[in-house]
Amino acid sequence: MGENIEKPLIVFSAVNFVEGGPLSIFKDAIRGFLDNLANDYSLALIVHNKNIFEEFKNFPIKFLEFKYPKKSWLLRVWFEYVHCYFISKKINPFLWVSLHDITPNVTCKNKVVYCHNPAPFYKLSLHEAKLEKSFIFFNLLYTLFYRVNIHTNKHIIVQQQWLRDEFERRFKVKNVIVAYPGINAPQTVKTNNNGNVKFQFFFPAFPRVFKNFEVLLQAAELLYQSEKNFEVRLTIDGTENKYASYLLKKYKHVPCIKFIGLQTREKMWQLYGQSSCLVFPSKLETWGLPITEMKLYNKPVLVANCRYSHETVGNYSKAVFFNPGSSTALCNLMQKAIAGTLEFKPVTEMIPAYPFSRNWKELFSLILPKPGL
Repeated sequence: MGENIEKPLIVFSAVNFVEGGPLSIFKDAIRGFLDNLANDYSLALIVHNKNIFEEFKNFPIKFLEFKYPKKSWLLRVWFEYVHCYFISKKINPFLWVSLHDITPNVTCKNKVVYCHNPAPFYKLSLHEAKLEKSFIFFNLLYTLFYRVNIHTNKHIIVQQQWLRDEFERRFKVKNVIVAYPGINAPQTVKTNNNGNVKFQFFFPAFPRVFKNFEVLLQAAELLYQSEKNFEVRLTIDGTENKYASYLLKKYKHVPCIKFIGLQTREKMWQLYGQSSCLVFPSKLETWGLPITEMKLYNKPVLVANCRYSHETVGNYSKAVFFNPGSSTALCNLMQKAIAGTLEFKPVTEMIPAYPFSRNWKELFSLILPKPGL
C-alpha cells in the first residue's frame, strides 16, 4: 500500500470580510485555488462566518471560523498579532496569505499580504474630516498596520502600479506584486432600459468622503436647471453614515437625484444594463471595480482624472476623464452624454512592470514557492 502523504497547507486569512468587493476578492482567490492548486495543496480559510461560503461547502476546504475579531479593533489586533501565532503553530501552514492588509504574527516562512485599503494615501480636507471623522482614524491606523511586520513578507500584493510606487517609497520594500482583480460577471450581460425614457447616470459606491459624491450631485443640480430628461442613481439612502445623511439632506430636493440604497450583486448587474452612462468621480481607489464592470456593457464612462483611473480604464474606447474638483466640467460632459456628443480619445493601456498578474492563476505562480523550499 502507498503511503498517504499530506498535502502542503495554504491558508487564506480574511476574518474581516463579510460583504462587497473585498468578499468578492476572497471568493475569487478560493476559486483560483480550486481551479489550479487543489490537486497539490490543501486549503484552510480563516473567516468570520462560514455560512457566507455556501457555494464551497462540497469542496475539501477547512473552515476556521472566528467571530470575535469584528467586535472591536482591539480584538482584531489581538487576533492578528497573538491568536494567529497559535493557529499557525497548530496547523503548520506552507503558505499564509493575509487578504486584508495586516501582516499577522505567524510561524510561516512563506507569508504574503494583500493590501487594498487606500486610506493612508489620501489627504483629507477640513470639510471632509468634519463629515467623516472616522476616516482620520483609518488614515492613521492603516499606515501603522501596513508598516508592522511588512518586511517579514515574501511578497506584498497591491492592485495598481501607483500603489506599488507608494509602498516602495513609504515602506522601503521591493517585493511588491501588482495583481489586477478579476470579475465574477454573469455569463451574459444584457442591456435593458426597462422602459425608461430618461437618460440614466449611475454611480454605485458606499458613502465615503473620498468617493466625491458632491461633485456629481452639484453637477446634476446645475444640469437640471436646463435639462429635465435624466436621472442620477446612487446606491445610498442616507442612513449609512453621517456623510450619507449630509448628502441626502443637501440634495434630496433635486428631483433628478435618486437615492436607491444598497443593492444586491444580482441587482447591480441589472442596474448596469439599465443605465446609460457610468459616472465615477472618486478621488481615491485601489482599483475602481464599477469602471471595469460597466466596460462589459460597452457604455460611456465619465471618470475622475486621478492616479488610479487611467490604469483601471485601460484601452477602453468610451471613456472621458474629468477634473474631480469641477462640477461645471462634469455638468458639461453629462450634457454631452445625454446629447450623444461625447468626444472619446484613444487611451493607451498602462501595463505594470514585472512582477504583475492579471488573474489568480498567474498570481499563484508568482507567490507560491516550490514545496520543500
